[in-house]
Amino acid sequence: MSWNMAGAKMLGMLDPAPHAVTSRYVAAYRDVWENGIKHFLRIPPGQTNYPDIILLQECIGFIDTRPDHHRSGRWPNGEDILKQIYSGYTCFFFPALSSHGNPHPGKWQRYKEGNINNFLPDFIEAQQGYGVCVREDRALRKLWVTEENQETIPQGADEPGGEYHLCFEAINTTTGLYLGNRDTEPRLVIMGRMKIGSPGVDERYLNFLNIHLTTLKGERVGNIRLNRMASESRMRQLDLILDNVISAYQEATAHRVPRVSGQRQEDVWVVGGDFNAASDAEEIALIKRMGFIDGNPDKAIVDARVGSPYHNQIGTKWSLGNPGLPPTVLDYIFCGLERTTFPTNGLVIKNSLRPYRPLFSDPEFESDHAVLIAVFEI
Repeated sequence: MSWNMAGAKMLGMLDPAPHAVTSRYVAAYRDVWENGIKHFLRIPPGQTNYPDIILLQECIGFIDTRPDHHRSGRWPNGEDILKQIYSGYTCFFFPALSSHGNPHPGKWQRYKEGNINNFLPDFIEAQQGYGVCVREDRALRKLWVTEENQETIPQGADEPGGEYHLCFEAINTTTGLYLGNRDTEPRLVIMGRMKIGSPGVDERYLNFLNIHLTTLKGERVGNIRLNRMASESRMRQLDLILDNVISAYQEATAHRVPRVSGQRQEDVWVVGGDFNAASDAEEIALIKRMGFIDGNPDKAIVDARVGSPYHNQIGTKWSLGNPGLPPTVLDYIFCGLERTTFPTNGLVIKNSLRPYRPLFSDPEFESDHAVLIAVFEI
């Protein structure tokens, strides 16, 4: 599953003391998860066949920098927020942007002024970034192991032993000074690794990437120059991901378990998130040329709202401020094999679902992105 949770809007609607600043936000998304997305998955009662991996973008968290005896539960961190929403999952949070690390007032000053709902104290570090939630954390594997020689790496050397954060790496895909606007917002790609399949039968490694590519203010509304600049920026990011993440990991020969298991099963790669690129864009064509398969070929929206004009329209993103605009496709989940493409009928995606627009009981926190559910049967 992949979803841009549009959490930044919560920074302008902080709950007043003594409540946790995220209480309404958490309640809204937990309700959508429990009463919307789970029903959309059409899972029979008593079964727990939920997504194995959830990739999230635009998540929010807070760090209270005061001494321990002054802290309270009012400012929860990003990991705790995700745990409250996605019950039954082990959740991880990776900040990309923060009020202390990227303190440009163009981003943060509006949250420090005005009434109590828009007030961030100086001792609170607000963070925005990525989330990863996994059903079976025991399946996670470390990217790197202590042993250098692949021929002598013992079985199980990449098992985390409880240190599950060691199973991830957060990789910068943008460089330069943050100027307080969306155009220069820091972007990451979060890489993780899992062991899948039955031991001794069909086990193999699954490497997954959670991405959120750059978008420029004013693109996709007819400005050719901006559209080209934005596309070129995303192409640079994809070049880095393909060459300096995926290919670099494929080619690594030290401090990692070999890319194939004893049954010679190739690694599987899943790349999901908010690409900010339309389905006919060069960015998406590049991913497909590299052998990746779109896990959601049918992108006609399933809208939980009765009579919604978005229902059955093609898209994963829409405008909350101007519902008259047609939706567009910006979010994807791709799957590929290491070094090669899938053979004919080698990847079955018939059980993947259409983009889902859930109904929020608290519409102020509604995301403007659809939930994507891709089912890959290998």
